[in-house]
Amino acid sequence: MQSSITPSIFSKNPQGLRIGRTYSALTTTPKAGNDQSVIAKIITENKNQNRKQIDEYRASIVAALNPDNPRHYLLQDLYDDYERDGHLQSQFNIRFGSTLGHVYESTDDGTGEVDKETTKLFQSGWFFNFLQMALSYWKKGYAVLELVDPATMRFEMVPRRNVIPQKKKIVFQVNGDEGVYYDTGFENRIIEVGNSDYLGILFDIIPQLIWKRNAQQSWAEFSEKFGMPMITATTSKTNSTELDKLEQILEALGESARAILPNGTTINVTPFAGKDSFQVYDAQINRCNSEISKPIVGGTMATDNGSSRSQGEVHERNLDDKITTGDRSMLTYLVNDKLIPMMRVWGWPVPENRTFVFPETSDISLLDHWSIVKDALGSFDIPIDWISKTFNIPIDGLKKVTDTPEPGNDPEAEQEPADAPEPKAPKKGKKPTKPAASFFD
Repeated sequence: MQSSITPSIFSKNPQGLRIGRTYSALTTTPKAGNDQSVIAKIITENKNQNRKQIDEYRASIVAALNPDNPRHYLLQDLYDDYERDGHLQSQFNIRFGSTLGHVYESTDDGTGEVDKETTKLFQSGWFFNFLQMALSYWKKGYAVLELVDPATMRFEMVPRRNVIPQKKKIVFQVNGDEGVYYDTGFENRIIEVGNSDYLGILFDIIPQLIWKRNAQQSWAEFSEKFGMPMITATTSKTNSTELDKLEQILEALGESARAILPNGTTINVTPFAGKDSFQVYDAQINRCNSEISKPIVGGTMATDNGSSRSQGEVHERNLDDKITTGDRSMLTYLVNDKLIPMMRVWGWPVPENRTFVFPETSDISLLDHWSIVKDALGSFDIPIDWISKTFNIPIDGLKKVTDTPEPGNDPEAEQEPADAPEPKAPKKGKKPTKPAASFFD
């Protein structure tokens, strides 16, 4: 009697059935009852995973846009779950880093000069945290910031789950109605960032994140099932004890690659013979990544491998010159229109005629910069301290220039004697004599 056994990670169930093992005895026909129902159930769940998550996404949209009783906690919970994607984080870090790493200053409205004292007020950790929270508006939509410590200008983000931006209301419980309206009575403590009806970039790319995560999960399951060759054994043994011993041998065979088998037992190693899963799953993941990058940084070549360097530079300029310029404009209006007036209310020394700006800069190499300055030195007087600081060159002073003697006036210069005889021309009919060969020729 022949039986076929496949090792499984499943253990015995309470009824004593060997779930996961496959028996193919010549004299009996296996009953396919519970095994088939379990497999069918698992396949059904895997098929409906995308649809289930997309349905949750659609339900969260309906709840957030409900005109009578809008609630945003379902959508924000979805954002919190999928924002952990590594590619997504890298794209937002690149976009926000371009603004957070940019220089900023406070200028005098009358003269246009930089006010160093007022600028120092913004060169602090509290202001950097304020900019970070304000920039999250582009990621998750509406943002409500509360000033919790006027002495240090420390802000905290009001949880988006508890905010109903359409009604300018903060509820104490996400499903409750009790709360406060922050548009009246909190002008000196609460700042609302951006438009209340904007739901962020994540609102548009959540489907891509869902499909990408499911593709990765399916690929992991595929690797677990088909990454290693399947090892099966055919034996004439039917005793339960002998079958248990043979299963232990098969499990150890995967590690040691050697085994002593009972008489009448053969082992078969069956490698996976299907299509290349890499072309299926990896292509889908890359497509999702590209669709995630475009709304955030304006393309894919600024961060991923591009077809050429010139195209990558074009995408990078689009990020710096267009997208992040809009981010800085939003922050400029926010600081000047809302933050600075609040600072003055709480006694911070910001004069009335001061404006917060992100100055326009241009990228130029140090060598090109030096070439421009060097040419300008021929027509303009440039402060030595500025040159030393800009190019990091220690300068003690101007170099002393010595007078250079004009040609012909140097007494030490060697001159040919005026009466030096001219060489005689050879006589007619005679060949000129060659000079004697040197010893070193």
